[in-house]
Amino acid sequence: MKRKLLYIGGILLVCCMLVAIGMTMRLNEEITTLPAIGPKIAANIHYHPQMKDSIQKPKPVVKKMDFNISGTLLDTDGKGVTGVIVSDGYHCVKTDSSGRYKMKRDSLARFIYYSVPADCEVPTHSETDRTACFYQAVSNDKKKYDFTLTRLPGGKEVSYKMIVIGDPQVTNAYSPYYTSPDDNPIKKSDVERFTTQTMADIKQTIKSLPAGTPVYGLSMGDDVQYYGGYNAKLERQIRQALGSSEMRLFSVIGNHDQDGKALYRRKWEENFGPTDFSFDRGDVHYVCINNCFFHRGMSYYSPGELRERQVKWLKQNLALTPKDKKVVLCYHIPFTFGNAPFSKAKPLTNANEEGHYSSSRLSLLLSLLKRFKGGYELFCGHTHFACNHEINYEGEDVMEHCHAAACGNIWQSNINICGTPNGYYVYSFVGTSINDCYYKGTFWDKSKQMTIFRSQTDFNGEKYAKDWQLATNRNILVANVFNATSHWRVVAIEDGKEYLMRRISSKGQDAFAAGYHHKYSESVSYRFVSKGNGYLIMNHLYYYVPKNPNAKIIIKASDPYGHTFTASSSDAVTEPFVNYAHYYEREYKEYKKQKDKMLRDSVVTKQKDTIATKSVNK
Repeated sequence: MKRKLLYIGGILLVCCMLVAIGMTMRLNEEITTLPAIGPKIAANIHYHPQMKDSIQKPKPVVKKMDFNISGTLLDTDGKGVTGVIVSDGYHCVKTDSSGRYKMKRDSLARFIYYSVPADCEVPTHSETDRTACFYQAVSNDKKKYDFTLTRLPGGKEVSYKMIVIGDPQVTNAYSPYYTSPDDNPIKKSDVERFTTQTMADIKQTIKSLPAGTPVYGLSMGDDVQYYGGYNAKLERQIRQALGSSEMRLFSVIGNHDQDGKALYRRKWEENFGPTDFSFDRGDVHYVCINNCFFHRGMSYYSPGELRERQVKWLKQNLALTPKDKKVVLCYHIPFTFGNAPFSKAKPLTNANEEGHYSSSRLSLLLSLLKRFKGGYELFCGHTHFACNHEINYEGEDVMEHCHAAACGNIWQSNINICGTPNGYYVYSFVGTSINDCYYKGTFWDKSKQMTIFRSQTDFNGEKYAKDWQLATNRNILVANVFNATSHWRVVAIEDGKEYLMRRISSKGQDAFAAGYHHKYSESVSYRFVSKGNGYLIMNHLYYYVPKNPNAKIIIKASDPYGHTFTASSSDAVTEPFVNYAHYYEREYKEYKKQKDKMLRDSVVTKQKDTIATKSVNK
């Protein structure tokens, strides 16, 4: 009985404790869920807050992103296109035998795109805008990216033309442009000049080719420069101009397309697509890559550099490319020279190019490119001077094709800072070989590949004799051979005998170009074209010291493709404005005065000779 009472008492005690605990918990719950309380009531309530570490914060609900994507590349007959590289700009994969691909795209990717195969057409933005459109913008809600490709009727092309355009660089400004001997500039925008001059001339070049010749184009970057203020329409305007001919055109991105600003870069991407991409034509694999590495504001490394993620992408891209092809690596800033280097860049060993460096990535790039049996080429722009730059790098001879600018000295004339006229290049590819290449000056005949000067001629205070330490009393001839390399043969023919002309290859300026811009330099500082520009490398000037200072001399320049171009000493330019856009009123009047005097003197001399002859005959 006693034990039973103890059991009952224990149970009652437990029940009381449970009731007390329940009431306490209920009270705490009511206190912690009270609505807003007036200060007087709240003052009578004693809170006992928990320790900070023990408070359970609700975890934010994060939507888990699935970046796994897939797609199919089919031709217009619905058949899968196999072996095509597909990329998000960070990773590369290849389509299978059914044209399918799968990949995990990077969270920062902006496009999904493919490398146009050699046996398919280059897709374009429209029938009237033939700039390449081989990409789709990414969307976090989209997991499938399909593409339709059009097969070339005749399959892979055996040969084709590639037109390379250096730096269109249209701006918002009206650069000083003159078509008559006065100081009244024409109000013509850069876009209009590019359209009515460069593109008009390109259309004529294409029209002159045999019917059915495949023609493609490459812009080497700096499609625009926001000189005069940002213009949201500028990239679209230049894209439409570049796409206005029959050629199907790709573009790399330049430093002025970005100028270190995300907005500018996005505007370029909005119009041209990804900045690192590739495509195939014939037996050539073209890789275009953004090598403008900004490190502070608008400042960038020169020579060009690549980020680690780009190196990773490039390695993947080339690993998926058949090794029997030629690779043409396309970018904006030269890799083989520059005077604003990254800390790991290497100084050039060329004694006449002191202060210049090669990119810290050059060794890696060459090691990747040398694996291809078809060889490789390095294509760039940026400099506004023509320079087939040749160096010996780590025991290997390397040539980088640095293309002169279509805009010349940024549309304030018709001339680049090396004396090369505004223009573009025409390459002929057959298989993996370049079997022809020439420079086409805008509105110049393609047979004109050089200009001739006398060393002592004064071009607004600039002389070749002074620039290159040449004699002033020997009537030395200077030939500016626009597309020359060490493989050209340039000779002077005097009295029927050939003499090799001496090639100038060094830092320095072109006297004619420097003097030509001496009066009008508004788009850029005059320093850009002068000796003050330590970046300028001249390697396509040749000179000859005549045996007879008064002899008529023929200059003959032969390129590696079997073409020979000629000019005469009588073609020597003696005026600072001849055949170009700028004219100088005072100088022109003086020139006309001298010409008129020479003409009068000539007429008087002929009259005297006639009278003298008649007297002798009598």
